[in-house]
Amino acid sequence: MKPAGSELHRHKVADHFNPRHQWLLISSILIIMLIASCENSSTLKNSDANLISLNQFDPCDNPDAEITCCFANMADTLSNVMNIAKPNEPGEPLLIRGIVFQTDGKTPYADVIIYAYHTDHTGHYAKKGNEMGIQKWHGHLHGWCKTDRNGQYEIHSIRPSPYPDNTIPAHIHAAVREPDGTEPYYITDFVFKDDSLVDENYIASLMGAGGTGVVNLTKKANETWIGQRDIVL
Repeated sequence: MKPAGSELHRHKVADHFNPRHQWLLISSILIIMLIASCENSSTLKNSDANLISLNQFDPCDNPDAEITCCFANMADTLSNVMNIAKPNEPGEPLLIRGIVFQTDGKTPYADVIIYAYHTDHTGHYAKKGNEMGIQKWHGHLHGWCKTDRNGQYEIHSIRPSPYPDNTIPAHIHAAVREPDGTEPYYITDFVFKDDSLVDENYIASLMGAGGTGVVNLTKKANETWIGQRDIVL
């Protein structure tokens, strides 16, 4: 015999509030919330990863970066002596001295920052792995100095070798930053007079500031090559 209407209603209500049914409903809701939470967390992590990636972008990590990048990683305090190569660096020791002059060619130019970099004894821009910014491309043989009150500077390094294809002279790249705040710029490379590739055609092709850049080297008894280059800016 089927229950009366009111009794049937009571049975339906009782079934609706059955504890087993309630547990299944709550479990389903919790699972849905957990899935949504995981998706949100994953989205946030991906967003954080993208943000970190953007924050780590270095505009100076580029061979064609702005010239200002040459001066981005220098020490806060500089002397007039640039030490590029460590004592255990393979190659022949090199010392270049000189004076930087103002445009008149007579007045010593103090506080000019010079940046220089060059190849190693095999003709490559060798790296140590700890370089930053544009130095990742210039290699570990690089350095900075600041002219003293008499405009004097020194570069201590090894004599660079030409590129393996031996089509252009061995050279030292150099850029300067004047103390008046003007945009830094490259000057002509340091090259060496005894290099057979430093000929009339090479010298005639030079267009940069700072003169020809040709340095006459003399080898001393201690096997160090020594030369001088005065620079007019």
